[in-house]
Amino acid sequence: MDENIHPALPWPGFTPERSFVLPLQAALMATPFGGACLIDGVELGRKSEFHVTVLGQDMSRAAAGLGEARLRALYESQQWTPRRTGRYALLHQAKPAGTGMLECWSLIEHLDLPAMLAFRGELARVLGDAFVDPVPHVTHYVRGDPNGIGVPDIRALQALKVRDVSP
Repeated sequence: MDENIHPALPWPGFTPERSFVLPLQAALMATPFGGACLIDGVELGRKSEFHVTVLGQDMSRAAAGLGEARLRALYESQQWTPRRTGRYALLHQAKPAGTGMLECWSLIEHLDLPAMLAFRGELARVLGDAFVDPVPHVTHYVRGDPNGIGVPDIRALQALKVRDVSP
């Protein structure tokens, strides 16, 4: 099997209280950067869990109004087979933490996932523009927040992106 293609992803279940994510097999997530990577003087640690966030928490709550049966039918009408691209980007965000700010960094890989574009496009048609322009990606490395940096859409990616990173 081509290691850049993940098997089709079954319905992961849905709860509006959390993000709607698709788990990815860790064994298929090797990168050319090793166990940790140093980019522009910033050392990032490797994640042990990998997923694609289809809908963040706010979007999940908004989509819950459609009902799980309708969301599942929409999900199952698509072929959810992520394909790795080998295109990486370094992201940065300062997040409020206690009395200060936490400097957070992530190295993401863009994914080719047409099903996510179609799924979110249909939600945008029914629920509004907040669902348009998703950024299918997986976070490989982080610093600061172990959960990484949320990238709900292309506008957020543009604001967070420091630069593209070559292997």
